[in-house]
Amino acid sequence: MRNLKTIEKKVRAVLEKNEDARNDDMVLYLALCNACLKDAGAMPLAEIMTQHKYLGLPSFESVSRTRRKLQAQHPDNTKTKWGKFRPWILIGTIINSFVLILLYLNPATFLQGILINVWCIVTYLLWSLTYTLMDVPFWAMIPAFSNDAKVRNEISMLSRLFATFGGQMMSTIGLLVIACLGVNMGASESDGYLRFAVIVAIVFNICEIICVRNVSEHVVIKNKRDIKLSEVLNFLKENDQLLIIIFMTILQQIAVFLWTGMNIYFFKYVVCHEEWFSIFGIVNFIVGSIGLIAFPSLANKFSRKAVYILSAVLLVLGLLGMFFVGNDQKASVVLFFSVASLFCLGNALAGVSTTVMLADTVDYGEYKCGVRSEAIVFSVQTFTAKFGSAIAGFIGAMVLSLVGYVPNVMQTADTILGLRLMMFVASASLFIIILFIYLKFYKLNGSFYQNILDELVIMRKNNN
Repeated sequence: MRNLKTIEKKVRAVLEKNEDARNDDMVLYLALCNACLKDAGAMPLAEIMTQHKYLGLPSFESVSRTRRKLQAQHPDNTKTKWGKFRPWILIGTIINSFVLILLYLNPATFLQGILINVWCIVTYLLWSLTYTLMDVPFWAMIPAFSNDAKVRNEISMLSRLFATFGGQMMSTIGLLVIACLGVNMGASESDGYLRFAVIVAIVFNICEIICVRNVSEHVVIKNKRDIKLSEVLNFLKENDQLLIIIFMTILQQIAVFLWTGMNIYFFKYVVCHEEWFSIFGIVNFIVGSIGLIAFPSLANKFSRKAVYILSAVLLVLGLLGMFFVGNDQKASVVLFFSVASLFCLGNALAGVSTTVMLADTVDYGEYKCGVRSEAIVFSVQTFTAKFGSAIAGFIGAMVLSLVGYVPNVMQTADTILGLRLMMFVASASLFIIILFIYLKFYKLNGSFYQNILDELVIMRKNNN
């Protein structure tokens, strides 16, 4: 049994017959021992683990390692050797990178008139479409990594952390790099943008290739049937917890973007310190990263529910705090960013909490509807982000018009008050509403969610 090929053959045989063993190394190991040793079932587990060489059995670590290897090479519920998600990540990345370069070509060099506008619209739409093609399966892999809540917490945290880091890097050094690649090299600013886009595309592809080659689906559930396009709406309707998350996250996106999308106006016309915009970006990154890193520990020590409630409280306190301490140009930078840190921390915790909750609705959808669809569920994340930001942008533009905003001039007291009420009080009110919805209607916590996972184990056994 110490021969690796023999171990692999035995592990493969167990995995083919025992679905529970695919997600639990201990179940796999015990099943393998029983298959290899007649009296293994009557022996204490500790004796088997310590005396495995004497008994002619493989070590627990060897079995676990072999399982991961086999599942990486041959995922169960897939039509390709790479599984359900990785092919789309790779295809989407390649196409999106090509479109990204097209997006930053200067159309004025080869087109004229209205065709320039057409080019810009078409390339932007293509970029958005192909990015979604890659982004949805990327996040949809989270439920496929593990059924363990702790593991999902950590994976969601790491994904959000590096996404935040990447975004902050772009906003911090992006324009500097563009200048170095363009004007500083004797070329045009347009050339700088294009060259930077090429570099981003190359790095993007390298990172995604590393991802595709080194990750695998460990929780692979085979549906008896695929969801038809005509059934998507029914699936969403039946998954009431997913509908709640959709509504919550749309409101959350609106509330966040009312502040983050309008803060440049606040810094310029209310406190009269445009440089605070950059300071906020730094504070948001540092405090947000701390929140993301702390999320798994907080969720494991207390509960996901407690963390989400905490995030809402921090968001409300941060927004109302900024409303009161940032009322004019005499505002203290230290005091303002102290209360702004509460908002940044709450926003980070709320963002990763939402990702985890979406992953849990995949299990709930399987339990409620008998069909597991990670792609449908996580397409919600992209949809709510774009829809929420669009609504917030519309509301922001409408409010600016109503309060009499005039660009590049000193604003009236009424205009400033309207701006502050929209950014802080309205956003805080939305977070209070979100918290109420969560406490009233969201159920995938504690024993209720654990019972669903237990029921799913039984359902999957019966379906085999």
